[in-house]
Amino acid sequence: MQENWTTIDTDVLVVGGGVAGSMAAIPALEAGLKVVICEKGKVLDHCGSIGCGVDHYLTVMDTGPEWDTPEFLIRHVPELTDYIVDTAVASRVIREMPRIFRKLESFGIDFKDRETGDYYRLRSFGLPGTYHINFDGTDFKKQIGERVRKGKATVLMRTMVLQLLARDNRAYGGIAFNFRTGEWYAIRARAVVLAAGDVNRISKNASGLAFDSWHFPYDTGDAHAMGYRSGAMLANMESVEATLTPKGFSCQGLNALVSLGAYFVNRRGERFMFKYDRKGENARRAVIADAAINEYLLGNGPVHLDCRHLPQDMLDRMEHTLQVDRYTLPAFYKQKGVNFREELVEISISELSIRRSGVYFRGSGLAVDVNGETSIEALFAAGDCATVSGGIAGAAVLGHIAGEGSVRRMRESHGALPAIDMAAAAAMRAESANHLESAGSMSWKELEDATRQTVTDYVGVRRTDKGLRLALDTLGALAQREPALKADDLHGLMRVHEAKNIRLNAELMATASLARRETRTGSSHMRLDYPKTDEQNWRKFVIVERGSDGPRVRTLSTDRPLADAFARSVQTA
Repeated sequence: MQENWTTIDTDVLVVGGGVAGSMAAIPALEAGLKVVICEKGKVLDHCGSIGCGVDHYLTVMDTGPEWDTPEFLIRHVPELTDYIVDTAVASRVIREMPRIFRKLESFGIDFKDRETGDYYRLRSFGLPGTYHINFDGTDFKKQIGERVRKGKATVLMRTMVLQLLARDNRAYGGIAFNFRTGEWYAIRARAVVLAAGDVNRISKNASGLAFDSWHFPYDTGDAHAMGYRSGAMLANMESVEATLTPKGFSCQGLNALVSLGAYFVNRRGERFMFKYDRKGENARRAVIADAAINEYLLGNGPVHLDCRHLPQDMLDRMEHTLQVDRYTLPAFYKQKGVNFREELVEISISELSIRRSGVYFRGSGLAVDVNGETSIEALFAAGDCATVSGGIAGAAVLGHIAGEGSVRRMRESHGALPAIDMAAAAAMRAESANHLESAGSMSWKELEDATRQTVTDYVGVRRTDKGLRLALDTLGALAQREPALKADDLHGLMRVHEAKNIRLNAELMATASLARRETRTGSSHMRLDYPKTDEQNWRKFVIVERGSDGPRVRTLSTDRPLADAFARSVQTA
């Protein structure tokens, strides 16, 4: 590691260069502000959850029918989220959807079907209208990245932010290092946006390969962990998400399957989804995943995907769509000798992620207000690390909202930024150096594997008080071993910090899960010892914050916005 520090002063620091982070940077750049983006990936145009492409985009378009208006969708949000939702923030996101959609089109993103020249809109995941646009978004992220680069943002690739700088409940920058060059950065900023995605690699999956993740495996809860350590408020951390994937190949694509008409059948050939939801395969993702889990538990596995009833034009569209997110999927099927057009395809349950709990507009992570600002002043969050999420559209919209909020907050700040405590920064660098010099026996892989096993055994999709307490004991014991973790090189050092963040997020998830004594939204939070949904006592947010001796939990009624629990004043959007 390099001994000298690179110090940077900027207006806005963005942590994460995916859709949410890039969209947050754009309004700041348009306002003429200086923006620094720190991103762990190699190329801005292809980093984040949809770096290689996306096939669906959720939006209200205001085309005329009542169902295609923000107010119509907003009325359905409480039911869609089982009433655990920050309605104020979700409403802001939905109302902004048409504006941000048109802005994305102005970047050159073509949402229209190449055959018909019109938008190909579909209904899925329990939504009350055909809000999903099916399109070829192979270059979606690239076009957003180009917009950021044209705005002349300073982009630090292969750079991981380890700690936020905050004083008197106000953020003013971060400490980061480049895990290729060993360069360390002390960055001061008048506003900070956390957009580092959800928490993956947190439980075991069917293949046993941690990086074979249905969602982006390099999103390891960095934003959640940094926010928590700095005193920010988190909510919904008990709510997890899983999906259905082809057996042996984790990938996105469930949206395409259900919206284009695929069926799920058990070993008896029974189309079972209608036993669990009147909408069948068009139920919410959480319900679909829980139904498949239950079929296995009932002895009705394996579960298969059935597309044999679909017409050829729909099968052609499905085949094209499925290779947008994972362009190697057709090769996988070919090598396995599987033809989904003519035969059943076995599917399995994915690993868990702390993300969106299988429903739209309810995220798990940093609590934000209607401007995307967290409980810490000048610290914003967007995308799958925030408490309002909606897939790629949610990341784009809330990212842009957070960017606009950071512009307002930056313009209100006066005077010099606080000086960085370089002695504390040097201590952090020394702690990292210790991992490179450590003679400890535990590697980052071993810490992650132990965390994943603990989550799978005790926290997973069926929870009990006893299991959750065992999980917390085990995760606490693992935390004691973290100072002696061994890293072989700078890349391994980055993995060490990821592994620490994964373990911490597992602890926060188990803590919140233990607190919520009910079952809600199927497998996103199922307590076997409290199997029913308790509307009278648990229509509440579970809030997790840093206490003097670990995570501290409290609750807040969903009748109030999460921002009502903030210790700072909240601006009106």
